[in-house]
Amino acid sequence: MYVSVEIITMLATAATLLVAIIGGFGWTINRMDARFAVQDARLDARFDAQEAKFDARFDARFAAQDARLDARFDAQDAKLDARFDAQDAKFDAQDAKQDAQDAKLDAQDAKFSARFASLESRFDRVDTRFDRVEQEIFEVKIAIARLEGPTPRLIPVR
Repeated sequence: MYVSVEIITMLATAATLLVAIIGGFGWTINRMDARFAVQDARLDARFDAQEAKFDARFDARFAAQDARLDARFDAQDAKLDARFDAQDAKFDAQDAKQDAQDAKLDAQDAKFSARFASLESRFDRVDTRFDRVEQEIFEVKIAIARLEGPTPRLIPVR
């Protein structure tokens, strides 16, 4: 087969042109990638700076808010502790009063117990005296019965 030089030249030109176009696209893509990388690095740096600034502001606000809340909680805790201490003091005073009243009542109870014991011993002595009197009355009855003799009958016996 016979191919003319013009066809070979056209094919070589087309291949060269195709390689040149592909090389141009490759160079353009490399160049765009480099520019995109530079722009991406610049944007990342700006975003990192903004993020650091916002983080610093947020951390400062959060720390200030946390300090305010801690101060409020500490103040409330101190108020509650003071109220509880006052209530404890009141309860301690009431306990002291109750203890004094309990001691007073215990003393009264001891007095009443002693008085009751003395009355009980007196009642026991009176009981023994009544028993003795009863025994003596019984003996007197027997003596009177002996003196009187047997009981008279309604109809005399002959």
